Amino acid sequence: MPRAACIIVIMLGLILLCPRPGALSSAGPPVGTTHPRVAIVFEHAGASLDDLKPIYAMHQPFGLGIFPHQRYSAQIVREAVAHGLTPLLHLPLEPLRPADLGPVTGIIWVRMADADIARTVAGDLDSVPGVAGVTSHAGSRATADRRVMTAVLKTIKARGVWFQENRTTSRSVALDVARTVGVRSVLVTTYLDDPPTNIDAKVRALLATAVRQGWAVAGAHITTGAPEIVARHLAEFQDAGVVFVPITQFVTAAHP
Repeated sequence: MPRAACIIVIMLGLILLCPRPGALSSAGPPVGTTHPRVAIVFEHAGASLDDLKPIYAMHQPFGLGIFPHQRYSAQIVREAVAHGLTPLLHLPLEPLRPADLGPVTGIIWVRMADADIARTVAGDLDSVPGVAGVTSHAGSRATADRRVMTAVLKTIKARGVWFQENRTTSRSVALDVARTVGVRSVLVTTYLDDPPTNIDAKVRALLATAVRQGWAVAGAHITTGAPEIVARHLAEFQDAGVVFVPITQFVTAAHP
């Protein structure tokens, strides 16, 4: 074979052996390498910027529940997005025990008329422009009231956001109403710091759950030390092949 022909054959062989630019990334990860997923939503943001530094420092796509009408509420929405977090309105709903509310405003009370509920929810959302969804705060009384939750969720639907229930009572009808109204939703029943004891053990249990069933969802608060404890365990999650994902990956479709 002439020398020039040999060179051409060799060059063609190299082209066939080498992947096209972008070919590996467009194919996606190899089959069988799906990692267990964990979503954590940290809540009670709004009154302080310093409290969020440990969360931002982890560089993970956590959710962040932000109270309405607080000093830094709107600013935190913008900063959360800049840090790759999912900002949510942490909507105060009437509980059976008033002390569960804490120092918040923009509360939904069961004595309110539907129009007042809609106006309050809309005002709360206006105070945190840019949030992706709404997460419930307290609410053991309000979430058990179908009329109240219908008014709440119709307003949420009209604003084009989804709803996360932090369930505080077995009598809750919130997700049932969400399905009826046609609002996308997700349920959180596991908290890393409620009560705020043995948080370290609860974080380890979250990791074990994710490894066992392939996923896990949890809530936590920003001032209980939970963010710092999660940070100390990041390497363990990574070593186990667990990845943190946005809470949006667990939001179910709406069923009007």
